[in-house]
Amino acid sequence: MTDLADVIPENNIIILAPHYDDVVLTFGGYLDALFKSGRLAKKFIRVVHIFSRSNYQARDHDGNRDTSLPRVQFATGVRLLEDLECLDALIGHGHYNYELKAERECVVRLKAWKPGEKMEFPQGNLSTFDEEEQRIFTQLKKYAREWLAHANTAVLVPLGVKEHVDHVMLRDAVFATRHILLGKAKAALYLGEDQPYTGLASEEDWRVAKTFMAQHRLEALTYEIDAMRKARLVEKHYPSQYEVIYRDGVLHRADELAKEMKEPVPLERMYRIL
Repeated sequence: MTDLADVIPENNIIILAPHYDDVVLTFGGYLDALFKSGRLAKKFIRVVHIFSRSNYQARDHDGNRDTSLPRVQFATGVRLLEDLECLDALIGHGHYNYELKAERECVVRLKAWKPGEKMEFPQGNLSTFDEEEQRIFTQLKKYAREWLAHANTAVLVPLGVKEHVDHVMLRDAVFATRHILLGKAKAALYLGEDQPYTGLASEEDWRVAKTFMAQHRLEALTYEIDAMRKARLVEKHYPSQYEVIYRDGVLHRADELAKEMKEPVPLERMYRIL
């Protein structure tokens, strides 16, 4: 396993989150462990949410097809406050910067759900992007120049397991920009296992993810976490989003990693470009 202090040595951390609950779902175990160890005080945390215009509420099939302004105002307001409450509990009020890029998430864009999954999400990648997604992708690459420009900085993005289109769009925009910069990017780049997707992933999902990982020479960083606290934070702070499958995915992946590493404790994993 990787010692907690060695996971991200950089002092500045920019967490790029596709949606409001993705910080805790993807990096919550690491942030919680940092806080408990007293190391979080030495980090400067900046949270950037990308697809922050939402109409989604769990268990509301009809409402999730309503893209009217009142519905978006309602759902976005609820989700924003849920996220702030969770980050206050996870990181501490006043100990992080919070920024919205205000793009429309996939539900507002009325993307088709991937059939046969245990939770709703639209699958997609560069080959399936529509005109709006191409526009967002281009804008994200412009933002990424600033995200990657800072020394002593770690930029955290989702790995994109199961290829949720919003996660993939963000990940690939950052990677494309890093490639364009040809070694001029000063920030280090890390990828977190986006949950609950990694805990629900099939062999084919992992085959696609591992192909990406091999292509970009990613180094695994695996560390101990309090998986139950991570799951409870999600359950407590996101009532408008929460379904039992969230808890199942988080705990299953933590146990799966423990068995892989032959460790008696729950684990979380992120990846760093070599």
